[in-house]
Amino acid sequence: MHDLFRTFRRLGRLLVPSEEVYEDAGGVLRQLEAVHGYRLRQAHSLTHDVLIALSARAIDGTVVTQNQRDVLAIQSIRPFKLSLV
Repeated sequence: MHDLFRTFRRLGRLLVPSEEVYEDAGGVLRQLEAVHGYRLRQAHSLTHDVLIALSARAIDGTVVTQNQRDVLAIQSIRPFKLSLV
């Protein structure tokens, strides 16, 4: 894992969520709870999914995932490029 990290860092391929992304993620999570009925205390990985989606959105990247239900709910609140596999 360390070698993979070093390689990605050297290539400039590490993406760390910014302060703005974290702030926006809080709002998106609240909306997911209110609009889509998510229970955040039970959906721990949802926070990561939101951070991934918003970070990709910030760099105009595309999220590639199989997690259709959650990412489509996130996308309904904050549009981002998505490829479902």
